[in-house]
Amino acid sequence: MNKQIAIGGSFLLAVPAVNASSTHIQEAEIKSVIESHDWSILKQIWQTADRMEPSELRYEFPMATEKGDSLSALVRSLFAVTDFSSPETQTAVSLIKRITDTRVLRASRVNMTMLTRMIPPWGLLVRESQLFNFEERITTLTSLVEAGEVTPREFIAARDSLLDRAETLAVLEILEEVQLQADHGFYNDPVDGLDTDMIVARLDLSYRAALDTLSRENPSEYIEHYKQAVQQHEEFLRRYEEFEEAKPILRILLTDLMEANI
Repeated sequence: MNKQIAIGGSFLLAVPAVNASSTHIQEAEIKSVIESHDWSILKQIWQTADRMEPSELRYEFPMATEKGDSLSALVRSLFAVTDFSSPETQTAVSLIKRITDTRVLRASRVNMTMLTRMIPPWGLLVRESQLFNFEERITTLTSLVEAGEVTPREFIAARDSLLDRAETLAVLEILEEVQLQADHGFYNDPVDGLDTDMIVARLDLSYRAALDTLSRENPSEYIEHYKQAVQQHEEFLRRYEEFEEAKPILRILLTDLMEANI
């Protein structure tokens, strides 16, 4: 049976119960994270980012570069591996730090897709698009909440949509870390409405194509490229499994961050 936990006066998402002992430990660790000094700092950074409306042209930056660099260094210094007994909690916090760092740097530094004459990697294009969409939506929601123009039901619906988008950002952060890219054939596909299942499906096609190339009697002259693609994909699958296991905790922690402005 799933179980809800109440933190900070609101009911957050359910923690899947594996057994009574592990659930109790997991709940205690989540509560410890949310009540920690490091988390309060992270929440303040989210509150700052939530009020920064991204530029339509993606050339203007709402945050000074120096402040962005300072906040980025601060985000990376928060929490240590030894702070967690649960690998799921560690994975969730690590992914949130990555998303936060990306939000800060995107608010203070140029969009890298605008600095090349070549077509940027698919993952980078999609990450930029998804992040820009996320920032627009969370800024709008924050302003509506502060103006008192959103009902509790409307807020929950908007927040849940943002949680789904944040999950997609988390998977794109994993792609960035393992340096895995989909085939060029995906460039013309629309990215609006992209979710984690779509990302995995697209990457799976690339993976199968690489395996097919390597299985041929006379593989492509780019054989090392395909070997690397297979290795990167297998690393991505390992990391994605960790993401799936951590997802319930990730959503609880993201919910707390998104409720910071209420």
